[in-house]
Amino acid sequence: MKIAIVPGAFFPNPGGAQVQAHNLANKICEKKHNAEMVLLDKTAIKKKKYKIIFFNKMIINIIFLLHYYLNIDLTFLLKIYLKKFIKKNKYHIWHFIFLNYKSLLIINILKKLNQKIIVTFQGADIQINKKINYGNRLDIKYEKLLQINKKNIDYFTAISKNIYNDLLNLKIPKNKIIEIPNGTILSKAKQIKKQVKKNKVNKLKIITVARYASKKKGFDLVEKILKILFEKKINFKWTIIGKNTSKILKTINDKKYINSLKIIEDLTNENELYYPNSKILKHYSKSDIYLNLSRIESFGITFIESLSCNLPIITFDRKGANEIVKNLNNGFVIKNKNFISFIKYLHKFYKDKNFFKNRPYLSSRKYDLDQLIYIYIKTYNNLSNQK
Repeated sequence: MKIAIVPGAFFPNPGGAQVQAHNLANKICEKKHNAEMVLLDKTAIKKKKYKIIFFNKMIINIIFLLHYYLNIDLTFLLKIYLKKFIKKNKYHIWHFIFLNYKSLLIINILKKLNQKIIVTFQGADIQINKKINYGNRLDIKYEKLLQINKKNIDYFTAISKNIYNDLLNLKIPKNKIIEIPNGTILSKAKQIKKQVKKNKVNKLKIITVARYASKKKGFDLVEKILKILFEKKINFKWTIIGKNTSKILKTINDKKYINSLKIIEDLTNENELYYPNSKILKHYSKSDIYLNLSRIESFGITFIESLSCNLPIITFDRKGANEIVKNLNNGFVIKNKNFISFIKYLHKFYKDKNFFKNRPYLSSRKYDLDQLIYIYIKTYNNLSNQK
């Protein structure tokens, strides 16, 4: 079976969708099937099991620009191009991970050419939050094309309950939705965890992993959190890892807080087969608790990465977080952005770092990609056998 994995975004741009596409393609190949990553742009990925195939960027970009900005429809040219592309590559399944406008144009033509299509929404491609101006569907043109194309997709995989509900609200029939959460490689996290020895100091080691997006990722709350931690005299070090996170330092007015932060912008390593890379897993393993400030998440891939390192999570009660984090089981869930409760729970954990024992790791086992891959392969087989 030959599967085309088509990510709407890929490395070197960071993000959970990129990690999922890369790991899934590798795992498909590991299970003796053929996965190819179909891209528009070059990537820095070096170690992989899959082959990379490139679309003709010039053809697709010209058709996109004319369609999107001038409402000129030249998709008949896209049909001619894709017909040749299909004849050459002979895919059984096309799996799109994270949609954009170009993806929708391609899907529309693929279905006209009788191709079988699966889509995995990852968040911004289906979710909407008008308060923070979040979501592709706030773009009227994207929304219109999505509504047209939803009938052209054979299966939708729902990575979380809130994405499942978003699909229902999109009027997708239940029999076309398959629930498969995002996954991580538990065996890799377990191996790294064994290698890391924590320093036994009376300091709370906090970690957050996210690219800089002030409102969406909640980084506008950093100084408020720092102020409360100082007021409560909690001895801590907060490590924040992610692209452009040095911008956080410019938002902090009281400079006395800065020494309590460790900002790491780039921890990429293209020489490892599966993500997250060992450097990030070591930072998780050295930490005591994962702090999430996001206002909305479709799933939160960093949640399961941290849980796989037996790291509990403290989060506000938000979509994507409240599905994975269960209060007092594998973390703390704070209702209504209550900062008093936030510090109360954090202080509780500061006094007893063994509060959760092994429960965070145990809760991560259902997200093990080594098990989830069999659901994907079954889904591919079912669709491939349909006439």
